Amino acid sequence: MGAADARSELAERDEVRALGTVASLERRLERLPDSHPASPRYVRDTRGPADPDARPLTDAEHAEHIAKVRAGLDDARKAGLATHIKHTIDQKRKVWSDERDALHDDIVNDLYARASDVPCERRAILAGGLPGSGKTTVLTEHAGIDPSRYLMINPDLIKEELARRGLVPAVDGLSPMEASDLVHEESSRVAKRLAYKAQGDGMNVIWDVTMSEEKSTLRRLNDLKAGGYDHVEAIFVDIPVEVSVNRADSRHREGHEAHRRGDGFGGRYVPPELIKDQADAEWGSQNRRTFESVKKYFDTWVRYDNAVDGRPPTIADASTSDSQRRAHP
Repeated sequence: MGAADARSELAERDEVRALGTVASLERRLERLPDSHPASPRYVRDTRGPADPDARPLTDAEHAEHIAKVRAGLDDARKAGLATHIKHTIDQKRKVWSDERDALHDDIVNDLYARASDVPCERRAILAGGLPGSGKTTVLTEHAGIDPSRYLMINPDLIKEELARRGLVPAVDGLSPMEASDLVHEESSRVAKRLAYKAQGDGMNVIWDVTMSEEKSTLRRLNDLKAGGYDHVEAIFVDIPVEVSVNRADSRHREGHEAHRRGDGFGGRYVPPELIKDQADAEWGSQNRRTFESVKKYFDTWVRYDNAVDGRPPTIADASTSDSQRRAHP
């Protein structure tokens, strides 16, 4: 994180310690190994029922399960299970406990170590689009980008890492990824810390975001430019809101079915109303509006149309010819 943010967090941490508001019992519980039943990280089995022949849910059963997911998350939030509530020690919910902060360090260091072969050429890509737009597919298969030359920074991947480590609160009847909204703030913080570490070394990065807000998109761009990144590209994958709703539901359903067969941590549930709230009368989505507003500040930019299932994404607009854009890895 930035120096100012670090100083602020340390000051708040010292103030909280001086007031003695950290419960000693919570400290002791946090120090327990994950395998201890009293540990808040005791998970338990993060996989599904390990039935490779499990019958897929019917549409009615799937709808019933979604209702259970929504109710379970509502109850968990009311119970204070969201990790930015449970594991912070200040009133603003910004200063994390020593134990949780150490876990964040471990995750950042592990993810950074996995990217040890990524070159430090100070090149970056901001990829935006609604849920289900297919950013990963575009980036890896259609944009002429070698993903091995970039560190991917994506809060949703951080959520999976938290699930893998048993750090997503357990909610009865929900898979870890269905409960991952409870680590939303935490995954964003870890993603930012990973980004600051990479940007400090000039490592090539891809920020996988939604571009839902102009302010946050420009802040990421400005941080990269201030860090000496001499080529920052914007890639936006455009789909209608209704397509996003359908694809988000399909991805959740596919992930949940895999989890029921004992494979993986489940599918992430994205409430359709959150996507519909991004609708924009002029541009189709607020995300597209943001992209159109900020694209002029990037060194190069390209917009893909990926609205039709079964058809490869196509370039709808770009700042340069495709051949010129590809010259910037």
